[in-house]
Amino acid sequence: MKPVLQVGSNLFEMIEFTVTKGGAVPVPVPGRELAQGKPATFGVNVAKVREVIRLPHIVPCLTTSPEVLGVFNLRGLPIPAIHLAMALGFSQEPVSPGSYVIVTEFSRRLAGFIVTSTRRIRRVSWDKVLPPSSEAFNTITGMMLVENNEFLFILDFEKILAEIEGHTASNASVWNKNDSHSQRSPEIAIQDPIPIRKEKTGKPLVMVVDDSPTMRKAISEMLRGIHLDVVEFQNGEQAWNALNDTQYMNGPKAFQIVISDVEMPRLDGYSLVKRIRNHPALKDLPVILHSSLTGEVNKERAKEAGADAYVAKFNKREIVEALKSILPQGWASEVG
Repeated sequence: MKPVLQVGSNLFEMIEFTVTKGGAVPVPVPGRELAQGKPATFGVNVAKVREVIRLPHIVPCLTTSPEVLGVFNLRGLPIPAIHLAMALGFSQEPVSPGSYVIVTEFSRRLAGFIVTSTRRIRRVSWDKVLPPSSEAFNTITGMMLVENNEFLFILDFEKILAEIEGHTASNASVWNKNDSHSQRSPEIAIQDPIPIRKEKTGKPLVMVVDDSPTMRKAISEMLRGIHLDVVEFQNGEQAWNALNDTQYMNGPKAFQIVISDVEMPRLDGYSLVKRIRNHPALKDLPVILHSSLTGEVNKERAKEAGADAYVAKFNKREIVEALKSILPQGWASEVG
């Protein structure tokens, strides 16, 4: 049995893989140019991976997305087969019989990403992961230096899948199209919510923490739409530094709710919650974690860290329900 990483350790495990055999020339899409020659190495969080298999028989199907080659059968489940190299701009990279498929499960969806090779599982501390140097790298959530002074790129599989499905045409489209019937695997209210201290006046100030600009903007605009004040942060380290700033710890500018992603460079969401719960002045601060890492295991990890709720990413309904349980009376009625 694979050892479970301790909650709050700021560690995660990822599978390393390549999508080209080297020498491929990508389509010149801004933010997707990679060096020719030695193939770039990518990574994905093991928590998102159901299994890795050899290339199965793929049945072609009608689709408007050229990256989707068809579907394959995995123990009775039809899984879409996505040519990851093509999704990244390497349109000429062939799929060979020796290719592999990384079968992922996140945001309550299954998908198979075809890759050239898988290399190893690497245990990494989030503080070694650097955020992308530019928002132009829109399919990368982080990068890190590894052996021989080479870079490893952590791919944003949610972003890639959303672009393929056409969900990122507008800010509102990042929300799961299944919001209205997302009662499958409900994951909110993992423990009794801690109410906001009632002596605070004015609009509740909400801290939104997410390394995805698209998701951060979508959540912030939703919150401002229900008359809440918002301050945004790109990762857990930035958020923690702000929480320790005296202007945010005491007085009218104090944060009253934190809504944070889980997977983030520098400091992950679980570790951020643990630090908040261990701080005498912040320990009662309500925290909602939202993540594409669905399932009971991640729900329990959030509870162990001390989160007040754990909700599915891209699911507006679950975020709204969690807010209703935490917002003070009067403000909760504003949440639609």
